[in-house]
Amino acid sequence: QPGAPDVDTMSVALFDCTSAYDTTTAEYSAVVREEAARATRTVYASVFFGENYLACGSSSGSLSVFNLDDVLREQRGSGGGTSSPDPSPRPSLVVPDAHRGAVYSVIAFTLQGSEMLCSAGEDGRSVLWRASDLIAAANAKATRSERTVAVTPAGEFKNPQESKARGALGPVPETTALAVDPTRGTLLSAAGDGVCYGWDLGEGRDAPAMRLRGHNDLLHCVAARVGANQAVTGSEDGTARIHDLRSETCSHVIDVWRAKEGKSGGHGSGAWVGCVALDKAENWAAMGCGSGCITMWSFAAGACASRVPTAAPPQALRLTGQHVMAAGAEPAVYRWNLAGEQISRQPCTPKSVFTLDLQPQRKIHAVGGTSGSVDIFSELGTRVTTLRCL
Repeated sequence: QPGAPDVDTMSVALFDCTSAYDTTTAEYSAVVREEAARATRTVYASVFFGENYLACGSSSGSLSVFNLDDVLREQRGSGGGTSSPDPSPRPSLVVPDAHRGAVYSVIAFTLQGSEMLCSAGEDGRSVLWRASDLIAAANAKATRSERTVAVTPAGEFKNPQESKARGALGPVPETTALAVDPTRGTLLSAAGDGVCYGWDLGEGRDAPAMRLRGHNDLLHCVAARVGANQAVTGSEDGTARIHDLRSETCSHVIDVWRAKEGKSGGHGSGAWVGCVALDKAENWAAMGCGSGCITMWSFAAGACASRVPTAAPPQALRLTGQHVMAAGAEPAVYRWNLAGEQISRQPCTPKSVFTLDLQPQRKIHAVGGTSGSVDIFSELGTRVTTLRCL
């Protein structure tokens, strides 16, 4: 009809997806790829360090560092709302390609008076970072678009490869969890080949100083019981083991699913043991079983004290005073007392939670998992903000 818009022009106006972005096709493609990657990104590890910082490791292989003062200031400035499609605070610093593959564990500790971080993951490397280097990079006067910075590691250890026939070498086993014994200067790395390797942080040798063996399948978790020279490991084989670090021998094999019945053996009767945590006094251990329970172990009694059923497999644990904090394959964080009575249930953003960490000075805790999300909760259970890892 006379005066009607041209069909081709109208089609372009209706269906040109790049028009709203005012950018080139290549830049638009990069935006789409990033949105797709963010939707499938998972945060596997988080740790508070310094006084104001949080480091997170994700499936992207990057290390994201947040300045909590900046995060809270940004939230107050926005008044809790914004017109941005993604109002979540972004990292102050991103260390790209910290690992080749997913980052499964990040811990913080003090070594010879200096605060250190260690990250580990799918590539079988345990990489040491100086906290001061990460803080300096995060506080550098850079523009908002220059968050990605290359930070030089302080050192690294790599899991040994298994020797095969005719001189061939097997793959480097991934590192699924880390723990440290600062009094011995030993870094413990739970590996995919069922061995927990002990690395001497003082000497920095390429070969592990110890090997804690006995599990029949890959390891999921490890915790150091520093005061007793012990380590507790959990495995896909359904058992947890208590190892003596001096003799590199196993003193207890715990069938986590049936420990309340006094059962033990080389292979557990339930599903995997995905997480383990000790209390501050190192008198108790909490162990999460994939069959859906948390088992409380008393080191003094050398026996299971209680077993708490869970709605979903637990994947992250913390012992806080007289409470057990746990989360797993559902969007919620639970608290129980040591007797197994549920105290609270906090809904959270991640549909599946893989990491919990506490900041006692600020009285906050971080909850991370799927969709690249990390919720920050106050002591009273109020969600302060939700962070996005890159």
